[in-house]
Amino acid sequence: MATTSPVTAATKVLDAKIATDRKPDLLELLRSKQGAYLHSTEALLDVVAAERMIPLPDQLYREYDFLQCRCFLGLFPEIHRAWITIDHQLFLWNFDSPEEFVVFDEQDQVIVSVGLVKPLPGVFLDEINYLLVVATPIEIMLVAVAYNEAKGPAALNLYRTDITIASDNVSMTSIVGSSNGRIFMCGSNGRLYELQYQSEDGWFTRKCRKIDLTTTAYSLFVPTIFNFVEEDPVRKIIIDAQRNILYALTERSNIELFYLGVDGKDFKKLFRQTDIFSQAQKWLENSGVYPHPYLDPRNFQIVSLHIIPPSESHNVHLMAVSSSGYRLYFACHKEEYYNPNRVTNRTPTAFLLLFVHAPPQNRERLRIHESCYANGAVLAANAVNDEMDSITCFASERTTGAELFGFDKIEGKTWSICESIVKGKTPSTAEDYMIDAAYVKRNIVLTNAGITVFRTHRPIDILVRLLENSSSAGNWHPSFSAFQGWFSVDQICAMSLAIFSSKDYANSNVATWAQRLYFQIGGKPSLRQDNGQQRIVLDNGPLGRPLTTNEYVLSGRHEGLVLFLARLLAPLWKQPIVKKAAAGLAWKPSPALLGSIFESLVTIDTLLNDTPSLTSAPNPNDIDYTNIGGAQSVGEKEAWQEEKLSMRNLHSLIKMTIEGISFVLMLMDFKLLTLTEILEERLVKYLLEETFESLVTLKIGKEIGKQIFSKIVQIKIGQGVRVSEICDLAQSKCPTFCCVEDVVLYKGMESLSMAKSGDGQLGRQLLTESLNLFLNILPTLSFEKVAELVEAYKSVLAFTEAITLALSFAQAEDPNAGAFSYFVEGQPTNDYREALFVKRQNCYQLVKSLILSIEYPVDNGAGEVGTVDILEVNRYQAELISLGLRFDDKLFHYFVFDWFMTAGMNDRLLELNSNYLEDFLGMEPVAFERIDLLWKFYVRKESFMKAAHVLYAMAISKAYTLGFLKRLELLQLAVANAKSASVTVVEHDFMRDLEDKNDVALVQMEVVNAVSRLGLQNDVVFDSLLSISELYTHYAKQYNLYEISLLIFYTAEHREGNLVSQTWVKLIKEVLEAENEPSEKLLVLEEKMKSLGARYLSDDHIFPLVFLCTYLETALFQNPSLSGSIGPFDSWVIRVMRSVGVTFNKLFEIYYEMFEARSSPWNTSAGEQYLAARLGSLIGQWSEAVEVSLMER
Repeated sequence: MATTSPVTAATKVLDAKIATDRKPDLLELLRSKQGAYLHSTEALLDVVAAERMIPLPDQLYREYDFLQCRCFLGLFPEIHRAWITIDHQLFLWNFDSPEEFVVFDEQDQVIVSVGLVKPLPGVFLDEINYLLVVATPIEIMLVAVAYNEAKGPAALNLYRTDITIASDNVSMTSIVGSSNGRIFMCGSNGRLYELQYQSEDGWFTRKCRKIDLTTTAYSLFVPTIFNFVEEDPVRKIIIDAQRNILYALTERSNIELFYLGVDGKDFKKLFRQTDIFSQAQKWLENSGVYPHPYLDPRNFQIVSLHIIPPSESHNVHLMAVSSSGYRLYFACHKEEYYNPNRVTNRTPTAFLLLFVHAPPQNRERLRIHESCYANGAVLAANAVNDEMDSITCFASERTTGAELFGFDKIEGKTWSICESIVKGKTPSTAEDYMIDAAYVKRNIVLTNAGITVFRTHRPIDILVRLLENSSSAGNWHPSFSAFQGWFSVDQICAMSLAIFSSKDYANSNVATWAQRLYFQIGGKPSLRQDNGQQRIVLDNGPLGRPLTTNEYVLSGRHEGLVLFLARLLAPLWKQPIVKKAAAGLAWKPSPALLGSIFESLVTIDTLLNDTPSLTSAPNPNDIDYTNIGGAQSVGEKEAWQEEKLSMRNLHSLIKMTIEGISFVLMLMDFKLLTLTEILEERLVKYLLEETFESLVTLKIGKEIGKQIFSKIVQIKIGQGVRVSEICDLAQSKCPTFCCVEDVVLYKGMESLSMAKSGDGQLGRQLLTESLNLFLNILPTLSFEKVAELVEAYKSVLAFTEAITLALSFAQAEDPNAGAFSYFVEGQPTNDYREALFVKRQNCYQLVKSLILSIEYPVDNGAGEVGTVDILEVNRYQAELISLGLRFDDKLFHYFVFDWFMTAGMNDRLLELNSNYLEDFLGMEPVAFERIDLLWKFYVRKESFMKAAHVLYAMAISKAYTLGFLKRLELLQLAVANAKSASVTVVEHDFMRDLEDKNDVALVQMEVVNAVSRLGLQNDVVFDSLLSISELYTHYAKQYNLYEISLLIFYTAEHREGNLVSQTWVKLIKEVLEAENEPSEKLLVLEEKMKSLGARYLSDDHIFPLVFLCTYLETALFQNPSLSGSIGPFDSWVIRVMRSVGVTFNKLFEIYYEMFEARSSPWNTSAGEQYLAARLGSLIGQWSEAVEVSLMER
């Protein structure tokens, strides 16, 4: 069974949504209404709001001050003008440029009405595109209007014509025109007229004539001066230009239907709707709405009629609005199923009331006197009092059938309301839900104070306002709860994506909150159980337990995305790419449409790329496993899997559509339609007949695209145009549609072949050209083809091009550097990146072999084989290696570094110029060989402090098997490098730690020597750097190394006097208790005292002079054998201390204090004599020294 591709699966989902999201027929929408109005007092949820108010120009006010008779106002949205009459003057005011207006005052009668109509074809110049029908009680005249919209609303000129006719004292109150130039008027006498005109008088016809369309046979013989008034006079007329129907509204709220014929040249009265109130009452009774508080025959009056265009309904044709707010919908044909072949302007067969929409019951009674209908919304002027109106809006929500109701204030009394016309707008469901300036609903309301522009807020406009408020406040606005009650989650998610992807809100807080809303409200897929079917699950539960079959309900995020894509792509998806035009062929979609869709899709693509949770495997944390083993947990897991799969499919379709749009835009840039004579007929036929959907989703579409692009490339090459930029653009924008291998590869190999026979500059140019061509098609090449091309370059000694091609191919095969991350992570097994790593390694080996091949003999150019000079070989190899290292390919740099280290070329490695050498030498896992080069690398860069850090780390690391002497060497190198650097404040602590560590290591050196003498050869002290505490505890103290203990105290700045004194006592006793002669003992002790004194004399804590003199003298005094060996008067202690450097003055203080203190053993006569003798000897030596000093002076 064939597997459905992701794009095909997503296309089915999208097509289904496009089919169901079509704009509903108005009749369907009316029948789906639930009767309730959606209204909120919260300003952010208002359906209608005034955007801006444009007051009448001051000059018009000044003219109004001179008013003598009448003033009338109205709107001509087709030419962006409001018309104002003040007695005999007509002002056309450009409300887009408020101070600009045109005046027509070339007659002296009071103007009572003005109409804007299309001219009859062939009567006026082509520049005349409208006519003003200016009516006075005396005559009716035509004024030509030249309006060039392309030059902006200001480009308007008026030209009086000589076409006039008497009005016979009948004031025309309503003037309309048909699409073929006919003019119809409603007179104050309640009769209908047609104004006919021609360019010249004829034999039997006048140039202009007024035809009474409501006349009877006998009235033809009654003089017009009698001016009969109809019993139920017509007050307003409107024309359905597409269906060729004219409707007339009478004084008694009856409606007459006149058919103008299929060609628009006829005039037949077909139907008259009377007693509409009774029909409406009966309809409401049948619908359960009656009685309604505002339905009263005494004040039932229809105030306006509105055409329902065919784009909105095939079954509803007219809407009437009553003064109390009732909307009545009529049809001029009996209801029928949609037939795409039926004629829009066929003869009406009925005139039926189809639907009545009552106003809200919980509002005050409406008093509507003017209204406008456009795009499903009614904007009406409600009379608050005789001088003030309010604007009321009824807007239909196109998907739920809900009716939105709102109102706003306005200044003055309303004369006219019209839609703000946007040219080229195509009605669709998307108009309410997409951010598009063409779909913004604006209405213009003309009052006696000026013009107010109202915006009817679509659902998406309301959502934007809520998001703007929420982003400003920093939290969700409370009105969101009401908004969520109005619209489904799918709709809100779709609108959120429309806002997020709109360029109008790019990189804004609104877009951020729209994205946040999409994720927050989207929910999660769920399980809908069908209890009518069962299945048997044999795992995760009791054997044979029946479980219900699962049906998945996907989340709002998924459905919202599908809905958004359906609306975004609907104008393009089912349309052909090319259409026939008068001048040949033309593009069906405009570049602007393609560009807009492209930008939105790219934004959504980025969102999906940045949010892998939408398309990745389901998150177990999102599944409720409390009922593990049941159908619910199994089904929910499957629902997650189903949604993720569908989201991935949609993402694939989005990417493919982006490519397709890029491809079509590229064809537009290449001016493909100018090359159709060169293209094969089948390619042109495909573009004319097949849809954009087939281009991007079907295999045949992609093949056709490739063939078209290949043909373009061939044409460009034939024209001598360089194709590298074309290929580069195609590969980056739409690689699926661009088969450049056959074209560009051939061209590149042709250039390479020509380079073999070329020489000098031409040969070099051909080599460069071929390389550029190959680089443009790298994604389409295989490694075998690249190896073949590298060998070809090698054959012409083009090593530079060969290396460039190989390394560029390596990067093209792995554009996201997955191979490097695979290498850094330790090359895990069963990893998809392993294949990328192997591909890169193959390319690198190709480059290595290429460089090493230079060592072999080559042709010397004279037909003989000679050996290349080794120095020249080394130089050229170095150049090629440098070329390779100029590529920003970190893995290749590492490959070269490893190559050099393996070959034992460490010195040459450090000479390489690469930004990645430092990273390589220090990468994890750290190897001693690399880290040993790293500090040397830093020394070469004169980064001495970095070198010191590396050396220090090497010295103290336990990861390497190093002897103590090697660690000491590294430590001392670290100290030397640190002292060579400029020490910053930040490095002071490191410098101090480093020196302390070095001092301790020197102590350890003493310990090593000592324990070596003890015969301990395999101890840890010979391998690691130990702490000062470890040296003391485990060695100095344990093995009675008293001199080293003193050194440890000194190094550690130990200040505990008792411990130091005890160490001295043990040291002295050890010497004195040795089995030697007394004289030898003193000789040994004297040497030790001199050695230790020379080192520690400056530190009273380590060399406690008072204690030592006292203790040594006591030891000599109490050991006659020792004192006997030096004589009773020999001051041995004084002599030793003097040799160390103790001054006479200090010794005198010490001995004098001993003598004065009379402490034991000096408190005896013998003791006093002993100390007195020592004092005498000291004084004598001191005196002799002074005399010698004086004599030397």
